[in-house]
Amino acid sequence: MIVKRHSPKTEEAEINVSPLIDMVFILLIFFIVATSFVNEIGISPKHKDSTQTISDSPPLSFELPGSGRITRNGSLIQLAEIAPIVRTASSGESQSVLVKVYPGARAGLATQVMDRALLGGAKAVKLTPMAR
Repeated sequence: MIVKRHSPKTEEAEINVSPLIDMVFILLIFFIVATSFVNEIGISPKHKDSTQTISDSPPLSFELPGSGRITRNGSLIQLAEIAPIVRTASSGESQSVLVKVYPGARAGLATQVMDRALLGGAKAVKLTPMAR
């Protein structure tokens, strides 16, 4: 007896990738259009005249200890007092402000201090983390 083996015809499945390629290009275009580009400002050297005076005045400093209060030179101050202090200290030119943040201080309070200093006319506000 002769046994014939029938091998089923194997059909190879083809995947049409052209819609996938189209979708990749559409997503690429979308992300390029939706991306906002940031212009970073670098340091550019400026030549200063010899007649121009350089003011080396130290920045105003406010301390934010972990107790949730605001101090300046060791004395307690209120949040509403920051803008007038910056205004009076500037005396015609913008003043830099340094906010010393100690561990345990609230981030929201630091933001409020920065906002009040900018409202008072500060040209720059810098947060400095302090050690215990």
